[in-house]
Amino acid sequence: MNFKKNIEEYSEFDFCNLLKYLNNAQEKEADEIMDWLDDNIKHPDGYGLITHPIECGIEDSPEAVIAELKRWYREQGLSLFKE
Repeated sequence: MNFKKNIEEYSEFDFCNLLKYLNNAQEKEADEIMDWLDDNIKHPDGYGLITHPIECGIEDSPEAVIAELKRWYREQGLSLFKE
């Protein structure tokens, strides 16, 4: 699977689609996606935010994950998605 260099190169729409794709991906592809997310998500919960969102205090949906990422990145003064 081809990934963009970092999360800032994804639009919010494309990143949401990546998360939705992850839910139905075969094991090998899912592992590749999770490795990329682990390397690129700066949130303190890391990819756990995606694999165990309820344990992180958010709803189990791509939209809720994105909302939490946007909240945290904004609080840290970090850029997230491309416009």
